[in-house]
Amino acid sequence: MVYERAYYHCSECKTGHFPTDAEFGLEHKQTPAAQELITLAGVLEPFAENGETVLPRMSGLHVSASTVRRTTEATGADVAGRRAAGEIFGGGAVWQWHTDRQGKRVAYASLDATGVLQQGPGGRKAEGRMPWVAAVFNPWPVPVKKHKRRRGDKRRQHQLRQVRYVSGLMSLPEIGGQLRRECQIVGVSQADVVIGLTDGGNGLEGCLLDALAGLGPQIVFILDFYHVTEHLREFAKLWIQDEELRRERVRNWCRTLKRRGGAALVEELLAVKISGAAPGIQESHYELLGYLRNNLHRMDYPTYIANGWQIGSGVIEAACKTVVGRRMKCSGMRWSERQTTPMCQLRALYRSSPNLWADYWHRIARKNSLQI
Repeated sequence: MVYERAYYHCSECKTGHFPTDAEFGLEHKQTPAAQELITLAGVLEPFAENGETVLPRMSGLHVSASTVRRTTEATGADVAGRRAAGEIFGGGAVWQWHTDRQGKRVAYASLDATGVLQQGPGGRKAEGRMPWVAAVFNPWPVPVKKHKRRRGDKRRQHQLRQVRYVSGLMSLPEIGGQLRRECQIVGVSQADVVIGLTDGGNGLEGCLLDALAGLGPQIVFILDFYHVTEHLREFAKLWIQDEELRRERVRNWCRTLKRRGGAALVEELLAVKISGAAPGIQESHYELLGYLRNNLHRMDYPTYIANGWQIGSGVIEAACKTVVGRRMKCSGMRWSERQTTPMCQLRALYRSSPNLWADYWHRIARKNSLQI
């Protein structure tokens, strides 16, 4: 079917326009459905591949790579602008928070950063940037290992059906403010406990505290268990040359953490005799003790495990890969600062569930219908 449209030219302002384009939602030469499809393709695959292969085969649309890029960037900028202004997508239902082994309803929030290569003026390489990825989520409870798991429990542990992400190049107060709004819309205030789960990065705990403060439930901060083990391995590599002995010592330290907590591990490390060791080993030992002492308030792993709480930040680590890395860290990719946050927010919207992506496009469709 061929769409023929009348063209009008103004003799005074010397510009032309197509008035029926607005009626059909074609102001940008795309229908809302085509805009969503092109944006979705741009969110999932490289722009050039979409124009040449994906869109023609998927829908019969033939558009250039530059059109895919411009459409995706424009939509991403709109999403990022709306979120910065306080708009929330996919509102309505308050989540039913899963209970721990004490019968308390538990919510989780997490935050991390991931590197994205940047491109400067004239296509030159620029210093990489670190967009934030923040999430509020409702994971399935950790099963009790002593009891036989019900059929399907193992599968359910790998399915996170309720999670909301926000992401982009912004300050900690900005990402914290956006995360706070996501926490409010899903009813974190209805939980009994909210867990702030991060690694030891500077400012992360304070950002989550600001995001969660005043929402109602008790706030408990947990240091990612695997981040601690990485620090233990780094010291052990310097101190113990024999690989088997090194692995055994790290395993023992991890057992201490899980059974007796961070304070007991500090006592064990203080008993390590390194007075005659090389300066590098002594320095590593000193830094490790400082790291542990600074985080003792969120290393009560025996209590966390007894309650059935998550002690690893796998959700946010995976989000750094699925929200940002899978689309923005492919071979040879570099992004301008102007492109980074729009794409991060689009990916965050797409990866969030229940489907925030659909809600955004419903709003666009309603806006277009009101303009007709």
